Amino acid sequence: MNIHRVLVTGASGYLAGFVIDRLRHDHDLTLFDRVPPGEDRTDLRFVEGDVTSEDDVRRACADQDAVVHTIALVRERMGQPAAAFAEVMVKGTWHVAEACVEQEVKRLVNVSSIVAIGPPHEPDMPHDAHDGCRFTESDLHYCLAKHIGEDICDAYHQAHGLDVIHLRPGVIAGDGLNPGPSAPDAPRDHWFMYVDPRDVAQSVEAALAGSVSHGRFNIVAGRDDSAYEWRSAARELGYHPQHNWPNIPLSGGAS
Repeated sequence: MNIHRVLVTGASGYLAGFVIDRLRHDHDLTLFDRVPPGEDRTDLRFVEGDVTSEDDVRRACADQDAVVHTIALVRERMGQPAAAFAEVMVKGTWHVAEACVEQEVKRLVNVSSIVAIGPPHEPDMPHDAHDGCRFTESDLHYCLAKHIGEDICDAYHQAHGLDVIHLRPGVIAGDGLNPGPSAPDAPRDHWFMYVDPRDVAQSVEAALAGSVSHGRFNIVAGRDDSAYEWRSAARELGYHPQHNWPNIPLSGGAS
């Protein structure tokens, strides 16, 4: 499949910046957000719009080969009502999937999260991308919205044949919200949940270029003590994490 014209939603966000920098030299990018991107991206086509507006999303998806969907309530999400997550992350993702079909987009790369199945559950680590859900009160609105977003995209894959690839990044380092990783006093065999945004961007590039038409993949640091299984992404997508915090020793039974 030839993927050249790519729409990036949430283009002014932290993670999207790394995705744009990774893709901009080999793809014809269109950026979609409520606010314009920085001055270093003024050479790229920008569509101003809101993901909660079906018309805005449909307009942005016109003439695209693929969409990379990064929009989510991330910063300052704690304390937000369920309705906010439903509006932006559920309704917004539904608009994106519907617009992809209407505008004959070939592939949707949905940037989801490792917590789309709920928070990490220690006895089950490392979590496989196909593990069942185990939701708790912890960050429920966000976890559930990510899970429903995946279900929406999967429905459009089944009903319309839209290529859908879910990427589930771990804790994204460097955004100013999360402290950087450091070895705990008593590390478990599988505890590491971080990922470098540059590696997430590489996974997006691989998802656009590869032959996989549907799947979900954990995108975390390439470490043996990662709390989420990542090698299937390496085998099937061509994910090659390069920023794996070698200064932090591997823990427990990891080798």
